Amino acid sequence: MKLSKLYCNKNNFKHVKFNLQGISVVYADVLLGENEASTTNKKNSHSLGKTKLAELIDFLFLKQINPKHSFLLKPGSSGSDPIFKDYVFYLELYLNSGEYLTIRRAVDSATKIAFALHDQTVDGFNPPKTWDCEKVPFEKAKVKLAEYLSLHFFQDKKYDFRKAINYCLRLQGDYEDVYKLSKYVGGYDKDWKPFMFSLLGFNGNLLSEKYDNDAKREDIKKYIEKLKNEFSVKIEDRDDLVAQIQQLELEAQKSENAIDSFNFYEQDKNLISKGIDEVEESISTLNSSSYRLNFEINKLQQSIKNKFAFNLDKVNKVFEESELYFPDQLKNDYEALMDFNKSLTKERNKLLKEALEKKESELQKINERLADLNKEKESLLSHLRDTDSFRRFKLYQKDLVQVQGQLYAIREKLGIIDKIFTLETERETLAREIEGTVWQLKEVYKHTEENQKYSLIRTLFAQFYKQVMDEEVRISWSINSNNNVDFVPPKIQAKGGVKKDTSKDDGRTYKKILCVAFDLAVLCAYNKESYFRFVYHDDVLSQQDNGIKNRLIKLVRELTGQYDFQYILSAIKSDLPVDENEQPIYFPKQETVLLLDKESKGPLFGFEF
Repeated sequence: MKLSKLYCNKNNFKHVKFNLQGISVVYADVLLGENEASTTNKKNSHSLGKTKLAELIDFLFLKQINPKHSFLLKPGSSGSDPIFKDYVFYLELYLNSGEYLTIRRAVDSATKIAFALHDQTVDGFNPPKTWDCEKVPFEKAKVKLAEYLSLHFFQDKKYDFRKAINYCLRLQGDYEDVYKLSKYVGGYDKDWKPFMFSLLGFNGNLLSEKYDNDAKREDIKKYIEKLKNEFSVKIEDRDDLVAQIQQLELEAQKSENAIDSFNFYEQDKNLISKGIDEVEESISTLNSSSYRLNFEINKLQQSIKNKFAFNLDKVNKVFEESELYFPDQLKNDYEALMDFNKSLTKERNKLLKEALEKKESELQKINERLADLNKEKESLLSHLRDTDSFRRFKLYQKDLVQVQGQLYAIREKLGIIDKIFTLETERETLAREIEGTVWQLKEVYKHTEENQKYSLIRTLFAQFYKQVMDEEVRISWSINSNNNVDFVPPKIQAKGGVKKDTSKDDGRTYKKILCVAFDLAVLCAYNKESYFRFVYHDDVLSQQDNGIKNRLIKLVRELTGQYDFQYILSAIKSDLPVDENEQPIYFPKQETVLLLDKESKGPLFGFEF
């Protein structure tokens, strides 16, 4: 997979079309007057965007952007919206399948990705007219991109192409260590060593399992210490806790037996409870009778108040107003009827009063009986609560509760200790698994010569370094005291067998060439597989000897032709190799894919920030 194009929706951005074969140079220069010093040239050539170009490529390979470190999210002068808020970037890739893939990612919606797959490169720097998928969520987009790239190396791995991308995009801070990139500094070995072990042709899963099991054992150890501190337990106290439990169980049994032996109290309690139940039953019955009598008394009182009412004068007046004749005989009949009803009402009220007096008398007796029964009930309850037997019974109950509480606390401690034993068994099981993994690692270490990929990489690495530096170099690895893999820093021998001291001031220049040689060796070793087929080395010529620069450029030209990969480098004028007259040797026009300066061409984005 190679880089084809990088462009943007803004016209001020310098679009880039990379060479699919050979070298692609990102060149930064500044136009100077004759009297300006070369140091000024070097200073002014920076900040033109050659490093930002590599960061953009990383962004379009779906790097998770950090608001604190990404220049894309740098706020404007007002401190509000980012400078590049409205920018949309496009990266066209030439896949190993021979197809072209365009990735679209906008700054203001960086977690929504679009992809377009096409048979040929898109004309110019125009986005594809149709997209295979758009607004793909970030995590799903990484999976989708991995499917498009179809790199064989990652098919059986727990990680994806992102783990290797920065070995193909070496920025200025990534030349300190051949194996360990700057983003892993201060992190964990498990984040990069298993990948590097796999990259060298070994089984990186072994190393991952070792790190995972080491981490699990450490987590269990911390959890055990937490349990010991929180519950104040020691595993050596287990048998003593068992003895305490047995003693307390005996005490509890004694208290239970003493409670059970309170037969006389139980009998008293039963008799009293029975008496209370009988009294409450009588009270309930009398309350029902009282309610019934009150209801009946109320009805009787209402009936007595109701008198016979018939006004003959009103009847006569109605006849007169109606101009009807009211016969005397009919009038006499009404008067007789009124007298009869008055007599009947008088007799009825007499009987009602007699019934009322009888029921009121009956109600009074019931109320008096209820008062007596309530007093009797209170007396029985008081006796039940205040007997000496009951007080002793409560004392034994209190002792039993206390013993049971102690039993609960000690049993909980015992349970924690047993849990600790279980956790320690898990640690022992993990330790045996680790022993098996370590045994396999040691077996691999005993036969590194059988690993063809590893042999090829370090042979090419030594060959490339010697061609550029004219010195011997070796890479190797070992198993450290923690039974983990250590990648030994490359051992350099100058002419005459003298070991090179790379810790001096010029050490960084040697480290840079070591990294370059390693990256080139990996690309060449994986040339026959579906793997990355490009590498971007930012500022690679800086601080190098003129002969080193020329030999490196010569080597790269040879390798890109032989192994068909893409080499991208950034450079500034002062870092170019020079001829015998100390004049810069410029790269051919066909190799220069991007020229940046402060005047005619301008910086990458058309402005400085």
